[in-house]
Amino acid sequence: MNDVMCSTVASTLDEMELHYKHEGELFTFSVGDDYADFPVRIIADEENELLTTIGYFPVKIPKAHLDKMYKFINDLNYKTMVGFFTIDSDDGKLSFRLANNVDGGAINEGIVKACFLQVMYRLRDTYEDIMKAMYGGEQYSFTFANATSSPEQRAS
Repeated sequence: MNDVMCSTVASTLDEMELHYKHEGELFTFSVGDDYADFPVRIIADEENELLTTIGYFPVKIPKAHLDKMYKFINDLNYKTMVGFFTIDSDDGKLSFRLANNVDGGAINEGIVKACFLQVMYRLRDTYEDIMKAMYGGEQYSFTFANATSSPEQRAS
């Protein structure tokens, strides 16, 4: 079934004109929005017959704000009917995850699109609320989740 899952994901992403990397069961790409670029992963898990879509928030949550964000994210998850937010406490990355059981070969382009769009809409619709909860109107600076420091930044 993995060949069917991966080929369905690939053809759907091609149809949507998204440029992606594909390694085994993993598809990775970024999608731009009015706010920022959102990194995305789609995992076509043959063994568990599961299609998982993960969208990453474009900024890391500073360690100083993790405690208050755990409560805020729990409140968001309580109000979320499908999928869930999670915070990686090691690096402060916030993501929204959605998994669909596609057992018995129940995979098609509509399911791939629906999973992807649900994740992207959820990230977009919560972006401002998350930023407000994280910083509460304070003056702030942030680090993009996929950014690495330049040689000039490392020298200072």
